[in-house]
Amino acid sequence: MELTQRQMDMVKAAIDIIANKGYEKLTTKNLAAEIGVTEAALYRHFKSKRELVTMVLSYFEFLSCEVLTEIRESNCAPVDCIRKFVLNRYELFSRNSALAKVMFSEELFKNDPGFTGQYQSIMHIHRGEVVAFIQKAQKEGSIDGGLDPTQLFRIIVGSMRLIVSQWNMCEGGFDLQAEGEALLETIIYMIEVRK
Repeated sequence: MELTQRQMDMVKAAIDIIANKGYEKLTTKNLAAEIGVTEAALYRHFKSKRELVTMVLSYFEFLSCEVLTEIRESNCAPVDCIRKFVLNRYELFSRNSALAKVMFSEELFKNDPGFTGQYQSIMHIHRGEVVAFIQKAQKEGSIDGGLDPTQLFRIIVGSMRLIVSQWNMCEGGFDLQAEGEALLETIIYMIEVRK
């Protein structure tokens, strides 16, 4: 992902504004004040609010694809690949709670169907990778082959969405990484073939 430092500052400031004040408060005035530039300076980097939010989603996609590439290149066991991906999401959101609020916010996606399409594209990438890990684990006999891989993906990622939403609602009132890992291990215990 090729962004200048100033553009990255704007993306991160936009994430903070959306997370803490709401999508409607993401204005050139508020963004300029947040990063200490003039409103005119913003337009040299992003033509519109829509382009900026598109870049926020692209930033999340970049982070996701980066970790998925690392996981694929690690040649670890498929169940461990699933673990690494999910635990990375918990670690990422723990470090950046504003990003978690934005990515799990319905407000953002109600405002522009284009954002929904872009987010669905990201989810398809996640689904494709995780389902492939599940299928590989089923072929090697470590995950029950009678379970539908797409439904398992929904269980794994749906439970992640739930726990991150709970964590967001209580303003980080529990250890997301510890609770997320415990939840994931429960799911893996339920779907793994024990020998």
